[in-house]
Amino acid sequence: MSARRVWLFSVRTVKEVLRASVNLFFGMAFPALLLWALSVIYRQVGQMPGARAMSIGDLTASIAAYAPVFLSLFSGMLLAKDRTSSFLARLFVSPMTSADFMFGYTVPMLVVSLAQSLVTFLCAGLFGWHVSARLLLGVVVVLPVALMYTAIGLLCGCVMSDRAVGGVCGAMLTTLAFILSGVTVPLAIMGETFRRIVQALPFYHATQAVVAALGGADGRIWPHLWIVCLYALVCMAAAVAVFAWRRRER
Repeated sequence: MSARRVWLFSVRTVKEVLRASVNLFFGMAFPALLLWALSVIYRQVGQMPGARAMSIGDLTASIAAYAPVFLSLFSGMLLAKDRTSSFLARLFVSPMTSADFMFGYTVPMLVVSLAQSLVTFLCAGLFGWHVSARLLLGVVVVLPVALMYTAIGLLCGCVMSDRAVGGVCGAMLTTLAFILSGVTVPLAIMGETFRRIVQALPFYHATQAVVAALGGADGRIWPHLWIVCLYALVCMAAAVAVFAWRRRER
């Protein structure tokens, strides 16, 4: 893998992402709007007799861990569109490897995730969250989550059309991640079977890792984060392998 080739391809990917204003909205504005809406809802829930609302700190961590799910849509649709155009066909004659291509798509998504996390955390300060230096640790912990979602998107982009990617990553994955991350449905009230399914998937663990990072429970970060890292590595390796296979088919 060549760092220079990855950098040059990453620059092109950044331009494509920034070209679509809808990407900027979902990437930056939507997490802040979701945080505002849920903070209002949970504030009202907390006023009900016997009700226990999610704290603004946990809500902030949950939204920060959920927000990178949109990176799967961005990366997947970009790769799927490139596959159906002559752009990749021309680049296939270059010395770029399959890993160069995948990391060229990935690096810009991680940069978007950094900006996304900072915007989410700073906006949370407007809704009552105490902004502190721990947000820096939160940003770092979100990066493996962003890598995982990006890898899922790239894997989908390798095997699906851009329309199919929009359905899988834009509708199904965003909905599943929202429900299974514990943002709306606490794990404690789930049935035993459903709880085991949730704990086997990375979404809940991504949320808990960020909650621990922001809440000062550093010892709880890695027990959750390693599961996210495992999913990220497996999905990225699968994306590189499938991309290489599709490349040889040409």
